[in-house]
Amino acid sequence: MNTKYLLVASLVGGLITTVLVNAPILNLINLLLCAGFWIGPIVAVWFYRRLGGTLTLGQAVIIGMLAGVWHGLFGLVLSTLGLAGAGSLLNEVRSFVPAEDLPDAETALTGVGGMLFNLVGVAIDVFFGFIGGLIGGAVFRARRSTV
Repeated sequence: MNTKYLLVASLVGGLITTVLVNAPILNLINLLLCAGFWIGPIVAVWFYRRLGGTLTLGQAVIIGMLAGVWHGLFGLVLSTLGLAGAGSLLNEVRSFVPAEDLPDAETALTGVGGMLFNLVGVAIDVFFGFIGGLIGGAVFRARRSTV
C-alpha cells in the first residue's frame, strides 16, 4: 500500500465528507441515509485506485476509515468555530430557544458534554468511513480471475 496515495486519497475523502455534511444546502444530502458521511470514503477509495492501480478490500476499508478520521478531525476544528458538532448545534438552538432557557444547554454543549458529543461524532465518522470503504472496495477493487 502506497502511503503517499493513502494519505492523499483519504484526505480528499475527508474533505469531501466535511463539505457535504457541513455546507448549507449540500448538507441536505444527509437526508438520504446519511449519504454525505459515506460518499467521501467511497470517493477516497476510488481516488486511491485511480492513483495506485491496485486495491484489496482490506485496503479499501483502511482508506475509508482514515477518510472518516480526517472528517472527524476537521469536524473537531470546525466545532470550536461553531460550524460543526456541538458548536453548530448550540448555534442552531440559539435561533429558536429563548435566551433565558439556554444557560443549561450552553453549559452542556460547551464543556465536557460538548467534547464528548464531538468525540462520539468522530467515532460515527470512522464507522461511516468503514461502510464507505466497504462499498468502495466492493465496487473499485481489482477483480479476481476465475480461471
